[in-house]
Amino acid sequence: MSTLHVCLRVVRPHIVAGGFLGYSLGVLLALLRGGAFDPAVFAIGYAVVFFGDLSTHFSNDYFDADLEGKASRKAFGGSNALAVHPEARPLAVAAAVALSALSLLTASAMVLRLGFPPVLLVLATVTNILGWLYSTPPFMFNARGIGEATIAFGTGLAVPAVGYLVTRGMIDRHFIAFSAPLMLYGFILSLALELPDLEVDRDGGRRNLVVLLGRRRVSFVVFLLSVAATVAFVLLAAVNPGNLWPLPLFSALPLAAGLMGLLRRSDSQLEADRISALNISALFLFLVALDGYLLISLL
Repeated sequence: MSTLHVCLRVVRPHIVAGGFLGYSLGVLLALLRGGAFDPAVFAIGYAVVFFGDLSTHFSNDYFDADLEGKASRKAFGGSNALAVHPEARPLAVAAAVALSALSLLTASAMVLRLGFPPVLLVLATVTNILGWLYSTPPFMFNARGIGEATIAFGTGLAVPAVGYLVTRGMIDRHFIAFSAPLMLYGFILSLALELPDLEVDRDGGRRNLVVLLGRRRVSFVVFLLSVAATVAFVLLAAVNPGNLWPLPLFSALPLAAGLMGLLRRSDSQLEADRISALNISALFLFLVALDGYLLISLL
């Protein structure tokens, strides 16, 4: 197997799809607030997100290769390609650097050439830096109990914020209010991704929240976060009835997954993988349903 083929296996299509849905959500919310849609701007703005997202696939797998090689296969896990083929690691880390550079160069061009607000470059810079600090020694946010907040910020605020910004030209209080429950879902995503790997992470010296709290407590935390997000969406729908009234209905998906995880909580690795897949699938379906509804309402 060629090193290029090995590196291509590092890319997680479901994570890329989630990033596209999150970016599109920001765009759709901006259109509801009077933003203008430009296909070229949409594509260039997404390139900022896409390149930055792909960079984390390669950097995380590069720095976590030895530890991930000890983990069992799971529904939403990586391919462990760099653990099995260490000869591909230099190409992987080079790809991570190049992709981060492309993300920042694209954001810079949008600010300097197309006249977008400098906050776009700030967002891209902060998010790319956090992506590297997430797994790069000696920082290793994913081993210190702050990786969860990093993922929550990136998926719940930064990614949709880029879509909102390139469509509306600003970040306003309406988007900030909407991003709060999205960050709660980002936190759920991070915990769900960590849930099956408790034993490997613990033995590898990581101290993420799943290791610190244990699977049973984390199931309770996930449920509380899903309740808080649902309450936030109820409040948003009440304050902004119009097109946002179905928000609580869509939030029932991750809420139901959180409740099922709480009822089925177990210390079993196999059960943890099932609960993890359930929560991640519910979050994905939530984004699909919300994006689809907003798109239809704009037509």
